[in-house]
Amino acid sequence: MRAVLLNALPLNALPSRPLHLLIEPVPAGQLRLWIKLFDEVVSYIRHPATVELLKQLLGIDIRPSAELYQWRQGDVMFVVTLKRPARGQEAAQVSLEDLDIRKVVAVEY
Repeated sequence: MRAVLLNALPLNALPSRPLHLLIEPVPAGQLRLWIKLFDEVVSYIRHPATVELLKQLLGIDIRPSAELYQWRQGDVMFVVTLKRPARGQEAAQVSLEDLDIRKVVAVEY
């Protein structure tokens, strides 16, 4: 299984067949514990300040990415967004208190 870090839940990355999405909030401190459980961690987050904060929090080497995510069976997605995003503005600094993190698992039925 792999952990996937996303800045949003891209519905077009999911298959067109029926899925159940299980979504749960994750405190920032707990994210570090979750990430340690995975063999592979990939990030599709392009926002440099968020990526830098996640690197420090998680202790892993990730870089900003503009790649498009495509769901794979077994992926566990962690959607990391700002609690109060500013439209059309790019936050230069973010803190753990600024983040809203959700764990998303897609289950086929």
